[in-house]
Amino acid sequence: MIATAVIRVLLSFHIVSPDIGHCQKQLVSGIGSIVVEPEHKEGGQILIIRAHTLGSASATSTESFLSCTENILIRIKTPLYPRFVYGDEITFQGKLSQPFNFRSDEGREFDYKGYLAKDDIFYEIKSGRVEFIRSGRSNISSVLYSFKRKFVGHLEHSLGEPHAALASGLVVGEKSALGSELIDDFRTVGLIHIVVLSGYNITIVADVLRRILSFLPRVWGIVAGGVGIVVFGVLVGGGATVVRSCCMSAVALSADLVRRDYSVYRGLFFAGLIMLIQNPFILLNDPSFQLSFMATFGLIVLSGPIEKYLGFITDKWGIRGIVASSVATQVFVSPYLVYMMGNISLIGFISNILVLPFIPLTMLLVFLTGISGFILPNLSVVLGWVTHFLLSYELMIVQYGARVPLASIHFSLFSGWITVGIYCLYAVIFYFLLRRR
Repeated sequence: MIATAVIRVLLSFHIVSPDIGHCQKQLVSGIGSIVVEPEHKEGGQILIIRAHTLGSASATSTESFLSCTENILIRIKTPLYPRFVYGDEITFQGKLSQPFNFRSDEGREFDYKGYLAKDDIFYEIKSGRVEFIRSGRSNISSVLYSFKRKFVGHLEHSLGEPHAALASGLVVGEKSALGSELIDDFRTVGLIHIVVLSGYNITIVADVLRRILSFLPRVWGIVAGGVGIVVFGVLVGGGATVVRSCCMSAVALSADLVRRDYSVYRGLFFAGLIMLIQNPFILLNDPSFQLSFMATFGLIVLSGPIEKYLGFITDKWGIRGIVASSVATQVFVSPYLVYMMGNISLIGFISNILVLPFIPLTMLLVFLTGISGFILPNLSVVLGWVTHFLLSYELMIVQYGARVPLASIHFSLFSGWITVGIYCLYAVIFYFLLRRR
């Protein structure tokens, strides 16, 4: 498995975009279907479509059209309304071009081209005109996405904004309605992980599933739990963090099924190898995978030893564990975060202590509020009052914390080799600590 992953990664260094002939940098039109749940932002909606036909917008004959036999994926930005959904067949028109990388004023470059290429997206239309043709065929994904949209709609009705946006981010990873300013506040206070459906959220979901299914016979409970995790992963979109968490949960369930001890180290690396074999481009082009893997590794390696030195902190409500986990993950991901983004939160430890103990209860109430909307809308409103209170508290911590002087500090651009050196130093320290133990 390791050899297969290495070979796949080595072969992925040279990315070749599909040839679209005369359509490059031209005004094109075509017909396609939406293959990813659309993302809604303040400036419009983002559609990922699979083009069935593609040709020059000025074409007068079918011969001038290029048949997309390679199933070319195109990223299209279009106005927020009318809304489109997963599976819709559409016509589209706009100027087709290849994406380009972003560079900050300080010189930090984000490999946007590689980030899209990892999902086989090599072309985009930045301002497209899209028209609906018909709905696509119903399948498991379309049913789950339809349920998700109705669930989020119930939250919006019962909670209002921005509370509904935070609730959607906590439970189903739908963070786009939060707005760029509030998302920046979450980053500043070190709480962005609760609204992007991190491994922490997935762990809570897996634990709840285990408790709910505890009445079943052991084998049936394990199988049902595995199916539930897979369904939840599809429901929330299957990002790198979600896939990594779901793979680790599946490994843990498999170990329980055959009555074998579960090694979290092996679970993490097994999940990473599976993901690299399936898509080797994520190793270098997906920050979510990189940060998720490093944060989880840091949590596994450091949280236990750190917690032993925190006896002076109360263990009520899991505060000692939260502090140890926050320190462990921050120590491990901070060098890479600073190199990549230039900012690091100084109040992340405090904000995590103030917020994380309430997240499991908040997620439960959000789930009950959204689900009750399908059955008893009035009950959804009543539950929304309690849920609104908790969400207001969490939003208050974020908004006030982001205004604290020196809540985060900014670093100028530095060489990536410095980051590599820091992690090499970490490796040496861990090696000697392990030998000492």
